[in-house]
Amino acid sequence: MSRPYPLRDGEYDVVIVGGGMAGAGAARDLALRGVSVALVDKGDFASGTTSRSSKLIHGGLRYLELFDLALVRESLRERELLRRLAPHLVRPIPFLVPVYRGSSRSLIRVRIGLRLYDWLTPGRDRERYRVLRPVDALSLEPALRADELRGAGYYVDDLLLYPERLCLENVLSACRHGARAFNYAEVEEFVRDARGAVAGVRVRDLLTGRVATLGARVLVNAAGPWVDEVRARAGVQEQGPRLLRPTKGAHCLLPRLTERALYHATRDGRMVFVIPWRDFSLVGTTDTDFEGDPERLWATRDEVVYLLGEVRHVLPDRRVGLDDVRYTYAGVRPLTREEGKRPSDVSRAHRVVSEQGGRFLSVTGTKLTCYRSLAAALGDQVMRALGRRSASRTAQLTLDGLDEEVGRVEARTWLDVSAEVGATGLSRETLETLVETYGRGYRRVVELAGKVADGTARLCPSNPNIVAELHLAVQAEMAVSLQDVLLRRTGIGTSRCQGEDCAERIAQRMARLCGWTPRRLEAELDAYYAWVARSRRFRE
Repeated sequence: MSRPYPLRDGEYDVVIVGGGMAGAGAARDLALRGVSVALVDKGDFASGTTSRSSKLIHGGLRYLELFDLALVRESLRERELLRRLAPHLVRPIPFLVPVYRGSSRSLIRVRIGLRLYDWLTPGRDRERYRVLRPVDALSLEPALRADELRGAGYYVDDLLLYPERLCLENVLSACRHGARAFNYAEVEEFVRDARGAVAGVRVRDLLTGRVATLGARVLVNAAGPWVDEVRARAGVQEQGPRLLRPTKGAHCLLPRLTERALYHATRDGRMVFVIPWRDFSLVGTTDTDFEGDPERLWATRDEVVYLLGEVRHVLPDRRVGLDDVRYTYAGVRPLTREEGKRPSDVSRAHRVVSEQGGRFLSVTGTKLTCYRSLAAALGDQVMRALGRRSASRTAQLTLDGLDEEVGRVEARTWLDVSAEVGATGLSRETLETLVETYGRGYRRVVELAGKVADGTARLCPSNPNIVAELHLAVQAEMAVSLQDVLLRRTGIGTSRCQGEDCAERIAQRMARLCGWTPRRLEAELDAYYAWVARSRRFRE
């Protein structure tokens, strides 16, 4: 099975091109307003820039230095809101900002920045910032380099456990409210009305080969790094041929080095994160202009060497070396075009560019943290173009699979699985993983585990995920490929084993569920192992 409904001709108020965080958020916002929406993506949902982020929901301390106070305030407001909308995916994480003798950022500069950051945070009902003496910083994080340490700033931001799941939750919620979402559906042609304006798209279903025409009163271009390519193909360039300034961000995964995140000022005036994420320390990110094909992208050896050099400046750990990097990933940020600035200084603020009288809208500059507020602003523009009135509801309904009003159920009452351990026979580790992945929707997996053969068996010897999750992914979450399951429905492919312990067995199970031929099974495994190889290409 691929989708709960076929791709066929239809008329919609809005067609959205691009199923990343921006497109998924927009689809949910509009569906909740009662707008008929079709969402199409030539790959899987969240398979582009969304899955290549630093996995943070944060205000952006760095943006204070660029005097982008409006973006910081918006980001902090959205951070607080997302903690309530998706508490299973968004978790507080303490940060240290170590300052050394000769650092580009002094302790007083860090103190002022954190005070302003704290002041901009709405409610401020979390742990407050402080500036630590060297001895106190080292007691919190003994792995820090002690030599010439002047002190450290301390504050709290949020970790996003699975960006891919947050995107998928938006897609599934949109579908529950009437939207139609199609992954592996590529736009082949733009349909025009009698006046020559874009009035829809012809889309090829890459699963069946079927071509369908989707009429649209408004078309939203949320294609991320491909925004300008979509505009060119549509012949829509009222605002010039290029809206984007794409920049590349590379990350690498090391063994867990710290229990708190580090925010380090580099020697070239940038900032690098070291983030405890799952079993790793996630290190990132680079920020360089990018002109190539976003689909042919990997972290280079030079980029990894640069990141490791910066990490060694604050963490003199023997495990910070090329041989210690488990894998890497890289993505392209679709930033709004700005000339005369360093890539790291270009604003991350989102922008909705209106063309064809408000009937063709392109999204640039998206910051993952602010995807929901972007969707709300875009939704307002769409409603004006449609001549209708309806307010955004995305701030009121949870993103845990149930779409309930925020605050009706306290997160702490369902994040604790103690009572479920005995009742289900599943291990605490498995249940906690299910809750972190599906929120309150984890009960669907538990129920399914009792109905399908070997439902409670592990999918992978190195991870606690179970067979029922594969069935759910195929039956209810539009998983089509092996990569969909390993990388974007579960976290197996981004774990220490990267699925190498289990990819073949999972592919065989999926082949039986989906009716794959032996040739398709072989192709799926080849494609997956090619992805793994690319994540280690920096070694070449």
